[in-house]
Amino acid sequence: MGLRELPKGRVLEYLKDNYLGKEIRDSRSPAGNWLGFTLEHIEKGLAVLTAEVRHEMVNPYGHIHGGMMSLVIDEAIGWALLSMDSEEHYTSMSLNVDFLYAIKEGERLRAESKVLRMGKRIISVECHVHDLAGKILARANSNLIVTHMGFV
Repeated sequence: MGLRELPKGRVLEYLKDNYLGKEIRDSRSPAGNWLGFTLEHIEKGLAVLTAEVRHEMVNPYGHIHGGMMSLVIDEAIGWALLSMDSEEHYTSMSLNVDFLYAIKEGERLRAESKVLRMGKRIISVECHVHDLAGKILARANSNLIVTHMGFV
């Protein structure tokens, strides 16, 4: 049974059973699959993922590109939102990112995303990205809005 066929209230269990502790290569997000995240922890409203900074993700200085960091954040936000088991579909309305420190190619990062408020039309989420030593690399806030659209 796929994610779309799950009865209400079973999404979090499905995510844990199929992705927890594994590299994600078969989610509904091709961009997220390309990142090669490992889902380290998930609970209602919270997702923690790790990934290696690969050569294709870096700028000319050998550090993660700002656009790639934004992709990491946006994907982590998506996992936290998915854990809420909403019947509505949301899309990003805003994504505000503070880039605080760099991380080099070959190093791993850890993204933790948390749902702050889930309204009927708008949901607010935050994400913090650290290296594995605990240094904060980026922080972000995002507002998402109900789309009333189904998955393609």
